[in-house]
Amino acid sequence: MVNSMVEGATSDLLVGPDWARNIEICDMLTNEPGQAKDVVKGIKKKLGSKNSKVQLLALTLLETIIKNCGDIVHMLVAERGILHEMVKIFKKKPDFYVKEKILTMIDTWQEAFGGTRARYPQYFVAYQELLRAGAVFPPRSERSAPVFTPPQTQPLSSYPQNIRNYDQQEISETSEEPDFATLSLTEIQKARGIMDVLAEMLNALAPGKEGLRQDVIVDLVDQCRAYKLRIVHLVNSTSDESLLGQGLALNDDLQRVLAKHEELASGTSSPTDKPKPEPARKLVNVNGPLLDTGNSSKQFDGR
Repeated sequence: MVNSMVEGATSDLLVGPDWARNIEICDMLTNEPGQAKDVVKGIKKKLGSKNSKVQLLALTLLETIIKNCGDIVHMLVAERGILHEMVKIFKKKPDFYVKEKILTMIDTWQEAFGGTRARYPQYFVAYQELLRAGAVFPPRSERSAPVFTPPQTQPLSSYPQNIRNYDQQEISETSEEPDFATLSLTEIQKARGIMDVLAEMLNALAPGKEGLRQDVIVDLVDQCRAYKLRIVHLVNSTSDESLLGQGLALNDDLQRVLAKHEELASGTSSPTDKPKPEPARKLVNVNGPLLDTGNSSKQFDGR
């Protein structure tokens, strides 16, 4: 499904960007962040096309998800080689409009993401590489749209929306019985996608606790905890052995990821917190020779 959506949004049969399809992809990533890997992978593949129209449509889709889909997409674009691919295209002297689009996007991103000391310095590195390659960046327009779409309609803290609503309303309102009926195999797959994204973000964090305060990580942790509660209800209510097995396996994996988060929060996962104990040393015979001659055990026994 993801591949077909990216294919449709970057088809060479289009006369221009398919905004309805692009927004559909953004909505999907908002509700199913685990799909972001495949979308970014698909866009990278399309950037490698020899058709300049396909490249331009792929760049437009990339720009759209960067603006609308939050930190998960920012991280994947930085770490999955997309920026390097864009620089490589520029160096091959592409179509004029493709070149201008690449320069505009990377110039905007490097400013928005804050240079070499930002969370994702790869954007600034790509900008510097373009400068070294002789790039002349287009003048910035005062009317250009912001990198991040204002969050009135789809705030970062709202995805996936159905899980967020559950977390805020049904858990907090203890006077009402929560509705756990929607935890199906499809929901379990969504939970795995959320869990995988959280695990990847935790593994990518720099040492220290600051990264754990990011809104996206806080939200993903809350959603994983909410899923654990739903699994408890599933165990007590379902007679479907297949669904139960999937739920229990998910519970184990969620527990490992949440334990990793707790370790980072408490600092216990840092190797510098607890020095490794030195291995036990052999007892030395104080009456023996200063140099080990190989007969120390006999000397220690008094033989």
